[in-house]
Amino acid sequence: MIFLDFQLAGFLGRFHPLVVHLPIGFLLLSGIAEIVARRRGVNLNNAISIMLLSGAIAALLAVGLGWLLAGDGGYNESTLFWHRWMGVGVAVVSILAWLAKIGKLKTSSNVYKGALLLLVLLITITGHFGGNLTHGSNYLLEYAPEPVSRLLGGTSKQVVILADDPDSVKVFDHIIAPLLQRRCVECHNATKMKGDLNLEDQESILAGGDNGEVILAGNARESEIFKRITLRPDNKKFMPSGGKTPLSYNEVKLIEWWLNSGTDFENSVLETGVDPEMKFALAQLYGLDTDPKSYVERASVTPAAPEQLALLTEAGFYAQPIAANNNFIEVKKKRTADIEKSSLKLIENVKEQVTWLHVGGAELTDADLSFLEGMDNLTRLHLENNPITDQGLKVIEGLPHLESLNLYGTEVTANLLESLKTLPALKKVFLWQTNVTPEEAEEIRAALPNAEVDVGISLAL
Repeated sequence: MIFLDFQLAGFLGRFHPLVVHLPIGFLLLSGIAEIVARRRGVNLNNAISIMLLSGAIAALLAVGLGWLLAGDGGYNESTLFWHRWMGVGVAVVSILAWLAKIGKLKTSSNVYKGALLLLVLLITITGHFGGNLTHGSNYLLEYAPEPVSRLLGGTSKQVVILADDPDSVKVFDHIIAPLLQRRCVECHNATKMKGDLNLEDQESILAGGDNGEVILAGNARESEIFKRITLRPDNKKFMPSGGKTPLSYNEVKLIEWWLNSGTDFENSVLETGVDPEMKFALAQLYGLDTDPKSYVERASVTPAAPEQLALLTEAGFYAQPIAANNNFIEVKKKRTADIEKSSLKLIENVKEQVTWLHVGGAELTDADLSFLEGMDNLTRLHLENNPITDQGLKVIEGLPHLESLNLYGTEVTANLLESLKTLPALKKVFLWQTNVTPEEAEEIRAALPNAEVDVGISLAL
């Protein structure tokens, strides 16, 4: 009995991928030669016999080397079982087909033909399972059209789709998972688990591998996955192994960023936080601008009806788009126009599209402000130089996206704070020349820490 130590067995087993293609070629070619011989009436018996014998010998050799390779471990047991015994089946059937061809096995021609057909089937199935062991169960269908993939049972593709809004981009789903899929999953999947580690999904990643956990939330340097990808390439524990291209500097930094941020599987890019280095990496790898986007840059609305814009123009307003790439509009009272109070109703007809509204100096009273109700897309509102009070501002309470409110020269008091507190997006409010005193303005600032309260410049005399 010949004893092979583990190292020699592992060395010989690595020749399995090389040898395994020989029986495929010989045996399939013998089937093709048999068809040609019968259809054209030529005698290719000797050639076919040699092909079958060569295929049988190569199949036996491939089975033996495959058995040694499997000793490395890290393969899905079910897939390995079927690949192994289907391979044995190829070797056995090819021997029987050769014996039948040379007349050593007495059988009918139909049985011989059936053996050749069975060989084709066995080779196909064995090859499929072998591909799954090497590349993962979704390798064949990874780039298949979605309908084909679904029909044949492929898993849903993880495609990097980065939206313009970084708050819509999930760090794990859109960045880390595709990176792992691209660089690591070939050897760490449900079918082929090197080190008993599967990196295909959240549950498997958290389960770890032979050495326990591979990620340590908040500590990249102590996370096994980070240690492995930052070793010297000549270290036997370096990943990716087998001479594969190491992760790029930016790819390593992405994984480090995710690990140090707490390895959250749900957070968006903005929720995770982006430092200047990561800002550059995300821009380089994904073209992602991580500067926070304003509401009007993120949202979209249908276009305003041209006839409504024309009516606003006739009534003394400018009505125009704020940008070429969206349908939000600015409505602004013309400086020299005296508008009729009834024309304010025209603004209600385009309230979905109006995001900047200027009606300063229009002699509006509290009662006139009712047209503002429900203008949820307002981000800038100019009400300066109108005789309005705190009571009139109740109509704008709760507007979700109002960022800037100009109340210069109005009759509001510090009591307007209750209305301002209901504006979650408020960033700036102008209270110059109102009934709000500097002391009261300080109280408002304290109550609204995220908003700038502008009361103008006080000159001490």
